[in-house]
Amino acid sequence: MPAKKVSFGKKPAPEEPLGERLNEWVTHRERQESAEQPHLDQPEKMKRLTLDIPEPLHRAIKRKAVDEGVTMVELLRSLLEQHFDASS
Repeated sequence: MPAKKVSFGKKPAPEEPLGERLNEWVTHRERQESAEQPHLDQPEKMKRLTLDIPEPLHRAIKRKAVDEGVTMVELLRSLLEQHFDASS
């Protein structure tokens, strides 16, 4: 899961008078952020799935992931996507 990106908007330049400009920046930064970042780039929402598996199966999955140079999560997601139609 990618790390959450936090954006604080553009901070006023130090040479600008702080008073009112700083207050404007704090008050309207959310509106500025939403205008700067298109909502089309939103990552796909993820849901957590927890399941218990036998240790030998866990070791086999881990070994296969290492052999393929991927994480267990990447390997399992790929296998699940191959088996299930995620577009419905």
